[in-house]
Amino acid sequence: MRKVLLFLFLISFISSAHSELKIKIQKAEIGALPIIISIKGDSEIFSSKNFSSIIENDLYGSGYFNILDSSKIKTSIKNTNTQYALWTLAGANFLLKASIFKDEEYEFIKFNLHDVIKKNIMFSYKIRLSKKSSERKVAHTISNLIFEEITGIKGVFDTKIAYISTENKENRKIYKLHVADIDGFNSVAIYKSSKQLMSPTWSPKNDKIAYVSFENNRPEIFIQTLATGERKKLLEGNNSNSAPAWSPDGKFIAYTSSVKGNLEIFIYSILEQKEKRITNSIGIDTEAEWHPSGKKIFFTSDRSGKPHIYLKSIRSGKAKRLTFTGSYNADTNVSSDGKYLSLVHNGGNGHKIAIYSLEDNFLKIISSGRLDEAPSFAPNNKMILFASQKFNKGILVATSNDGRIRKEIELSGEDVREPIWSH
Repeated sequence: MRKVLLFLFLISFISSAHSELKIKIQKAEIGALPIIISIKGDSEIFSSKNFSSIIENDLYGSGYFNILDSSKIKTSIKNTNTQYALWTLAGANFLLKASIFKDEEYEFIKFNLHDVIKKNIMFSYKIRLSKKSSERKVAHTISNLIFEEITGIKGVFDTKIAYISTENKENRKIYKLHVADIDGFNSVAIYKSSKQLMSPTWSPKNDKIAYVSFENNRPEIFIQTLATGERKKLLEGNNSNSAPAWSPDGKFIAYTSSVKGNLEIFIYSILEQKEKRITNSIGIDTEAEWHPSGKKIFFTSDRSGKPHIYLKSIRSGKAKRLTFTGSYNADTNVSSDGKYLSLVHNGGNGHKIAIYSLEDNFLKIISSGRLDEAPSFAPNNKMILFASQKFNKGILVATSNDGRIRKEIELSGEDVREPIWSH
């Protein structure tokens, strides 16, 4: 067990009685695009104020946009030239003009995205609303459309995150596995335990989560289906198994298992229910991460004396060491294009999040904490989610991949750690 702990960051957590979501965004204004969000109209179910608030938070939190005050802007002027002139004076480059309305049968939200500089409408869209519609989901969809149209980058505002939280309850620690929106809202604890939970990972279709539970007093891997809550253990037997990672096609899971007291990496075929050993060294091999091709894995090993990142074919051949900077490189996550790794790096000033370029072998630190852990790329590779500490308490942080944007998500009363972004 001491060897397992070599690659875990043990944080002492402080918990209070009630959970309340707190979000703090720090961003550089330089280069941020000024935009006005103007939504009018309300219905019995939907609020223009709520839509505006969610969209503004999405765009502002991305670091790409600066939100201007819409309360002083008139959007009902019929003269087009006058309209654009006033928006230009307000300092806007873009303006979203939307309204909630109802026809004879249905409710809709209709919106136009204006390019104020070019004085034209970039696109028009209408979404039908119903009693079953999620206000937040519709707003995130609108944010994605705006973000992609302006930046050319696919939006991720409707994606999910999973994370582990701990809460002290009646002198007992309760562990919870959560699934939530990327801004921390709509969090649902899909599993709770009095024993430690760790290492959640999404299936490629985002319909299942594999994770490690100590409910039988040793690390074991479980798979839980989100739609039904069905839960099953991946491997039978008495071995300690940890650090699961789904293959890109969802047919295999890489994991770490103990072999005669040493940790090695195996791959389990879900269809054939067979396992194959991938590594064989005198050091610890753990924390497998699949290359997008599905033919290679990245992993952490201390075979050279200190933890570093290695790359190996799953078929045969020797492992290639990738990182040489610093005394500690571990817990890697690969970008969807296979060009970058996010990882935990220690160069002598604590554990920080870094990005490593596989093309030019360059490592760049993007966080400033001393106990940062568990980095995870957003599906569009433009943001990284990780766990950090604030006043001895675990929080989640989303940062741009250049490190200039930082968004903190905190639950008062609970400590959060080991986040993982959905695909």
